[in-house]
Amino acid sequence: MDLLKQFLPGSTKADHSSSEKQFEELKQESLEKENAALKQEHDQLVELKQVHDQFLKKFSPGGFCNTCFREKMVLLGFSPLLIASLIINFVSSRSLIKNVSMKSIVGVSVISNYMCCCEPRIDHAEILKKLNVVGYVTNGVWQQICKAKTEVTLNPDTAGPGLAVNVDESLVKFTGEREAEWPSVLGREVFTSGRHYWEVEVGEKGYWAVGVSTHPGEKIIPEKPEEGYWLVRLSARGRKYEAVGKSLVTHPPPSQQESQSPLPLTLEHKLYNVGMYLNYWKGELSFYNIYDADNRYAMHTFKYNFPEVVYPVFSPGCHDKAPLKITRFDSTSNSPFRITI
Repeated sequence: MDLLKQFLPGSTKADHSSSEKQFEELKQESLEKENAALKQEHDQLVELKQVHDQFLKKFSPGGFCNTCFREKMVLLGFSPLLIASLIINFVSSRSLIKNVSMKSIVGVSVISNYMCCCEPRIDHAEILKKLNVVGYVTNGVWQQICKAKTEVTLNPDTAGPGLAVNVDESLVKFTGEREAEWPSVLGREVFTSGRHYWEVEVGEKGYWAVGVSTHPGEKIIPEKPEEGYWLVRLSARGRKYEAVGKSLVTHPPPSQQESQSPLPLTLEHKLYNVGMYLNYWKGELSFYNIYDADNRYAMHTFKYNFPEVVYPVFSPGCHDKAPLKITRFDSTSNSPFRITI
């Protein structure tokens, strides 16, 4: 280092000291981010292992009566291989998520068909759901998302034709005559950085669209928006879910690059509440099916280098009068508990 300083013209000890300090700060920041990522991954693995252990406890031969065990022992003969595979991957925890997908454990659902019929108290449906359902969000990941919860309010001045916003700016519905397919309203919040999570109750509506927009002056979402919209919407009287917007990487499917909307979505559960998580720094907007207080599923993620400003955008459509309701969060908790409006 001293030799290097001799060949740096115009430099001073103060300059070098400042540079070294900045280098150390950057190094420390990088280590902290890496440690945080490792901790999150570890928490996910711990939770999955707990679920797995619960299943093994209920799946063990001791959980069968003698008659059922004798009859189904042959059918369960492949189980040691499955268990051994899971245990090996749990030991090498860092490679678990990469090497063992949720789909790879789908065989567990086959085992469930042969559980002891004499033990009605054994209910493994919850375990199977968490192991087998693609997109299930673990508690550790969900807690991190909920730390970014943001109170979003509607801006009546941006409401499109036929839309009515209630007094506390948390609800919008279509009350006019049909003039456009997707009349919209923006949130008052402007996102230019950081992480933000908000949630909307869509209920039994057959038409709606929610997401973010870069168009503060537009009060109608185009049927086929080319740029500046990232949305999930429901149409065709509640039969057609779509992701609408450009994405550098789309999940699902991961093989599609530079995909252009609309992209059909298939959901495994009825959708009543939509969660939206914007990680502006990473250029990601994710949509979640908030099935109930304990279960939530990732529906779709856009990955894009968002422009300078994005706004939350909402459209109740123009085919029914049912409202969209923004969820109000309990400020004392990191989890989004719905507050009746």
